[in-house]
Amino acid sequence: MTYRIFHLGIEIENTLGEQVSEFAERIFDLYTEMENSVRDLTGEISGALTIGASTTIAEYMLPALLGEFKNQYPDINLRLKVSNSEGIVSMVEHNVIDLGIVEAPVTNKNLIVEVCHDDHLVVVTAPNHELARRGTRVKPAELIQYPFVCREEGSGTREVITQYLIDQNVNPAEMNYCMELGSPEALKGAVETDMGISILSRSTIVKELKLNTLAELQLDPSLSRPFSFVRQRQKFRVRIMEELLEFAHAYCQRQK
Repeated sequence: MTYRIFHLGIEIENTLGEQVSEFAERIFDLYTEMENSVRDLTGEISGALTIGASTTIAEYMLPALLGEFKNQYPDINLRLKVSNSEGIVSMVEHNVIDLGIVEAPVTNKNLIVEVCHDDHLVVVTAPNHELARRGTRVKPAELIQYPFVCREEGSGTREVITQYLIDQNVNPAEMNYCMELGSPEALKGAVETDMGISILSRSTIVKELKLNTLAELQLDPSLSRPFSFVRQRQKFRVRIMEELLEFAHAYCQRQK
């Protein structure tokens, strides 16, 4: 059997590997206990934490959350990497980041996944689109009648929409995908010019709804998805991560 020591990035086989792995885990546990004890005694919360977030979360949720967190803990150095959900999960798996926040289901059983927020998705059209003028809820089967602007492969939003269509007995292959774009901002721009309709997180279109440059319609049945924290099961947790997770959970509760 091969034992991988995640924090050291090495693999050792057989009984020797098992013993080294056990000692390494004990060392990391003791280090974490020491670090947390010292900071508990001094009241110090400092250090660096690398966070990864999918595009929608990084652009529309994290700025306010991390801004409040940084104001409360000014000695913490935060680094943010942005990718789609698939890319963020890969970064967590390979220890590129300490903590990921994604909008798609995570299937890797070696990762710890904690839901922090439920996100509501809606149909988005140009204000003069016939669906907007009709103003009623949209059935999933109706979506195939219109050009559809979608996110790229690997996007959490696209994955959630695809699964929703399948669950509602709509074949995703029948969708009239007219354009594939890599960010919510680019997608909104395409819909504003009436190149097609789309499905987006409502949190991404608040400004456009106020300016009347986009219109929203509810799906029937409605569609929501969880935003989740993702981290290594084997990775030791330092005080700074504990504080961020606790702060983020409280922040998400306030946003409900």
